[in-house]
Amino acid sequence: MRRTAQALLAGLLGAGLIAAGAGAGPADAQAPRALDRLDLKIGKALFDRAWVVPPASTKADDGLGPLFDARACVSCHPRDGRSPVSAGAGGVLEGRGPVLVLGQPDGAGDPVYGRRLQIDAVPGLTPEGILAVADTPTGDGRIARRPAPVELAYGPLASATGMSLRTAPDLRGRGLIEQVSAETVAAVAEAQPEALRGRIRHVPLPGGGTAMGRYGWKAAQPSLEGQISEAFFLDMGLSTTLHPEPWGDCTAAQSACRSAPQGREVEGEVEIADVLLSRVVAYVASLPVPAAAENPAGARLFAATGCAQCHQPALPTRDGGQARLFTDLLLHDLGPDLADTLEAPDARPAEWRTAPLAGLSDALARKTGLLHDGRARSVEDAIAWHGGQADAVRRKFLALSARDRAALVAYVSGL
Repeated sequence: MRRTAQALLAGLLGAGLIAAGAGAGPADAQAPRALDRLDLKIGKALFDRAWVVPPASTKADDGLGPLFDARACVSCHPRDGRSPVSAGAGGVLEGRGPVLVLGQPDGAGDPVYGRRLQIDAVPGLTPEGILAVADTPTGDGRIARRPAPVELAYGPLASATGMSLRTAPDLRGRGLIEQVSAETVAAVAEAQPEALRGRIRHVPLPGGGTAMGRYGWKAAQPSLEGQISEAFFLDMGLSTTLHPEPWGDCTAAQSACRSAPQGREVEGEVEIADVLLSRVVAYVASLPVPAAAENPAGARLFAATGCAQCHQPALPTRDGGQARLFTDLLLHDLGPDLADTLEAPDARPAEWRTAPLAGLSDALARKTGLLHDGRARSVEDAIAWHGGQADAVRRKFLALSARDRAALVAYVSGL
């Protein structure tokens, strides 16, 4: 086993960052047992941990980079929630959380920059660029937003490379998404009106075959493990079993990046061993669904306008429970106004997985911005951007009386 797995688990206990409570099992990375409360505490500590650049004297937590966007999971998910999107002078985005996804129609990344534009790098390397946006008033009170990165270190992107700006979403309750069967989601799609009907995205599995995409703004990942593995790999440059390349997102064109120090000591090992990854996954999966305010009148309006056709208040889980997340987990075409320029396999630029609304009240309270790129400043603003298959629902919302519109907005704002 890679030395960081054992050393880090022991170090977290020794440093007092976690405490073994009554009934907790041993922090033995080799033990084949069910994850318990201690494991969740370890997962939380790993989620909050700031990884460092290799080589470091703290051998338990190095491996960051060579290119990265953040040093810790919590940097992009403050309080386990959605990341803020705030544009400063020149449209430069402040803080951590938003990322610029790069890709070509065949699913490959940019031939030079890879699958992300990383805004930070280990000493001796230059970050790939600065993340910025171009915001343009539309004349009806909305602000259109497109990614406009600056100071690209390796020249322009390839002509076939598309871009998609995406913010880190709320994580609370999202572990339940994996507990909803593909058959349930297919039945939801079948019951939707044809003009509004979404579709399941099928994504390839590492060992072959495909599975239903569940996680990410475009439903690109089939599991929570896959989503978190990709975040470690692309956002922090930390290798996992699913993404074993020790140089992270450095491409063959970035030779200095590929030869930079790595946080592993043995060829073939990874920087985030499965025993560590499983605890982070368990921690995220344990996060409860955010509480929603009771508002029966608003709920009726939410259903009557058709919002609930896609933002399904609850989906049944395999264990007989309910995932009260307000999503159908399907891709829907939301029209050209919300389209990015990223043409991916089985996901067109205007298609987005129905975003869960659970936790929206927290996003509004922290003024993170709404939608995938944070452009919307309010619930009304977000609804106004809905086009394509959602256009008829948007029109129904606008046709409501001022009193009913306010009631519906209050309901959504309380989720």
